Amino acid sequence: MSIRPQKLPLSFLILLILLLPSARAAADRGTAHAAPAPAGPSAPQAQGGAEEYEAMLWYQWRAEQGHADAQFYLGLMHALGKGVPRDYEKAAMWYRKAAKQGYADARFELGRLYAVGDGVPQDLVQAYIWTSLAADQGHGKAMEIRELIALQLSPAQMEEARKSLRKLLPERQE
Repeated sequence: MSIRPQKLPLSFLILLILLLPSARAAADRGTAHAAPAPAGPSAPQAQGGAEEYEAMLWYQWRAEQGHADAQFYLGLMHALGKGVPRDYEKAAMWYRKAAKQGYADARFELGRLYAVGDGVPQDLVQAYIWTSLAADQGHGKAMEIRELIALQLSPAQMEEARKSLRKLLPERQE
């Protein structure tokens, strides 16, 4: 059974773009740090238009500062090709940074990339590990996908995944 990425609704992407002005307004009020002037290609050269490009620059600035939410959204933009050319390797890199900080959506998306082999080598053990970590945080889709991945694992692969999870979370109960 192959798991394919689902397209996000246009309303979600519009929300991403709408959040940018409110974050900039907060920065102007002094409640957040303002982003530096962008360097690199101008908005017309970017994929997806000026608004998506500006959102990508803002997320990249925040992601490079270590903010897990921005790392996740930058990975999402790379995975969807919004504001940047579609690049699953970069998506995986940003998802991994956020996932290591405990960001459940990033853990789920990284697991999904491992399940289908987009941007990373296909590895069902890694897919199970990352989706399990997201599922343990209450991520609904991860709970469903984890069970589908488990059906595809051999007993040896399942044991390998469980050992890895025990190392990552010693208090986790299987």
